[in-house]
Amino acid sequence: MSSSAQPPATAEPATAGPAAHRPATVLLTALAPAAWGTTYVVTTELLPPGHPLFAGLMRALPAGLVGLALTRVLPRGDWWWKAAVLGLLNIGGMPLLFVAAERLPGGVAATLGAAQPLLVAALAALVLRDRPTPWRLAWGVLGVAGVGLMVLGPGARLDAVGLLAGLGHTATMAGGVVLTRRWGRPAGVGPLALAGWQLTVGGLLLLPLTLAFEGVPERIGAGAAGGYLWLGSMGGLIAYTLWFRGIATLPVGAIAPLVLLSPLVATAIGVTRGESLSPSQTCGFALSLAALLAAQLNPPHRRGSTSPMTSALTIAVLGATGMVGSRITAEATARGHRVLALARKPVSGHPSVTPVPLDAADPDAVRRALTDSGAHAVVLTLRTYPADEDFLVGATRAVLDTAAGLGIRVLVIGGAGALRTPGSPDLLLADNPAYVPAELRPVAAAGVAQLDACRAHAHPDWTYLSPPVLLEPGARTARYRRGTDTLLTAPDGRSWISAEDLAAAAVDELEHPGAERHFTVVQAVTEKIPAAPRGT
Repeated sequence: MSSSAQPPATAEPATAGPAAHRPATVLLTALAPAAWGTTYVVTTELLPPGHPLFAGLMRALPAGLVGLALTRVLPRGDWWWKAAVLGLLNIGGMPLLFVAAERLPGGVAATLGAAQPLLVAALAALVLRDRPTPWRLAWGVLGVAGVGLMVLGPGARLDAVGLLAGLGHTATMAGGVVLTRRWGRPAGVGPLALAGWQLTVGGLLLLPLTLAFEGVPERIGAGAAGGYLWLGSMGGLIAYTLWFRGIATLPVGAIAPLVLLSPLVATAIGVTRGESLSPSQTCGFALSLAALLAAQLNPPHRRGSTSPMTSALTIAVLGATGMVGSRITAEATARGHRVLALARKPVSGHPSVTPVPLDAADPDAVRRALTDSGAHAVVLTLRTYPADEDFLVGATRAVLDTAAGLGIRVLVIGGAGALRTPGSPDLLLADNPAYVPAELRPVAAAGVAQLDACRAHAHPDWTYLSPPVLLEPGARTARYRRGTDTLLTAPDGRSWISAEDLAAAAVDELEHPGAERHFTVVQAVTEKIPAAPRGT
């Protein structure tokens, strides 16, 4: 697919899209592994030796109870056992980290987590059907090489038990990342509640083990009390809340490399305390930092490329039997993607299309359909005529609620009424009788309300695609112009696109997301321009 021309001069500047929110999300998420990188110096310098189970207990249970007290939300239904599994993986393996911290130097113990991005990539391919891009896979390998250079510096003491404990903790955390991404979180449940559940579960699992095998240290001084407080707050509840928030909003291939911050912070702390780095260790540090930063970037893509995708997407299409939904389904499967066709009476004539009967007016049905679907994105193609604004806004919010918990993208195929008038940026098409006659104004207003619902929602990864004034079945030419939130027109002032080319633009956006939250497209060829603009 390719666009044949750049957006016209009348297009408004790009609005803030998901990419504009990502740097802040990455920075906040990165605070979690940065805090975990302090675990080693806190353990060796402040905590009583020989009590890794007690340290894990003090990091988890008090923090979890605080999280429950703050949110006052308990799991429901199958989330009781899901929270238990996630608590076991994300929190229950915590004593292994303290064993590694006691038996290995701080930098060495922390760098064992460098294998996590590769483990996450392997598990994501199996569980999420999310194959890693060559870009992130290559930087993952270089990250491991970088931390290896730090580990193999002079004076590194490699204790076998410590190594096994560190690798075990890395494996459990990798499983926790993938399953947290797979299951998301229930609608209406925030990351603080999810962190509270898991820390409580992990703490309750550690409590009998601690009492049976270790007990309470004979003496807990002021320094140890401060260490436990730090581990339970910044290294516990705060860090895991930020971590689960990041998992829900960032690609799994971007979040896993952030764990490299743990060895980098541990190594930096060692340097500030008088440890020296050899030239090879310095190179390893720089390589690890470069891998961490590069993994947050995507290699440049050419929008609309006809070359095969490096990985297939699973796309849920809500309204898959409609004019636009059916064509997006056909376009996506033609490019090798898997489609979940969500509709009242879905049909499937393609092996890559899975029909899912669904009433879009039922939020619980929407949640159930998406929760275990493994979808990377959901496309909302619902339209109503006569206008039903309450239904349209309600269905949109239901999709956004569920997608926010699962951390998947939402592409809304909206209406032209939400676009700005060329030359009059303060005038929406919905309010401009030159484009929208009175009988169609309720339909246009419903589309504007739908966009407002997206803007008001907390989910950071949604995009709203407005078609031009006229949208109707036609030929697939794969030639279109892309703009922002202002109507695009042909040289003679007319504005239209075929449903087939709108579908091509929609799948282009899913494959190679743009920077705009709200954008539009228009047909680039002018040989078959309809007689007059109509519709929204």
